[in-house]
Amino acid sequence: MTSRPLAAAVAALVEEGTRAPLAERSDPAAVLAGLMDLHGSVALARELSLLDRPAAPPPPAAEGARAEVRALAAERLGELAAALDSVFAAPFHRRNKLPDAAAVLATLELTGVLSARAAHERAARGGRPLASAVGQLWEPFGELTDRVLGRIRLETRALREELAPSLRALGPDAARLERFDAVIAAATQKRRERALAGLVPGLARAFARGLRAAVVALPEAVEIEHVAGWFAREQWLGRELQRMELVVQAVLAHEAGRLLALVDGAAAAGAPA
Repeated sequence: MTSRPLAAAVAALVEEGTRAPLAERSDPAAVLAGLMDLHGSVALARELSLLDRPAAPPPPAAEGARAEVRALAAERLGELAAALDSVFAAPFHRRNKLPDAAAVLATLELTGVLSARAAHERAARGGRPLASAVGQLWEPFGELTDRVLGRIRLETRALREELAPSLRALGPDAARLERFDAVIAAATQKRRERALAGLVPGLARAFARGLRAAVVALPEAVEIEHVAGWFAREQWLGRELQRMELVVQAVLAHEAGRLLALVDGAAAAGAPA
């Protein structure tokens, strides 16, 4: 969780006066310990003892196998990155089901956010109506973020499983490294998933803050063009979409970095002396 892209994304979501979990830990051993509970620690000890048992040596790897497995990993991860880039290149494509300006204005009207005549009245009365508007407007953005993050987890996990036989085939040291990585991943899975699960609520809170400030700044007579202005890249909603993209890219960089580090480590371990 302290890898640079993910740490930067988490820091962008943390409100002033609070601290992100594990944000100040630079010792890898301390980070690893923080990601394990008692059950994970016991499971890790058990699995590590099994790693010391001799295993049947894998058949020798074919010439060029190390380069091939690295190329396959890079290719698949590049395809995933390109697919995610296309989502945020056109976030309001109908497949993403995000509201347009007319839908946003209608939600503000139906929830009563705009019933107060002046900005200071909206700020004072913004409690329940604004909370309702935030919930309704954030829902499709949250669903999109959940879906994209779920795709990252699913595809990187599937790629990890697909590469495992090829990594083990690189040699006994590479096979041991692959097994060790799998053990560590299993022992820390719950805490890692819990930490990543906090990203979407953090985005939701940032969205709520931005919407409240934007509503307070609306003129007394609100027209569609006032809400449409929120969608510009430099305005609050545009900035929230950029924040969502930053988080998605950071999670992908984090997961891709872990996987490529394993591939490179296994390739080095399997290289002839």
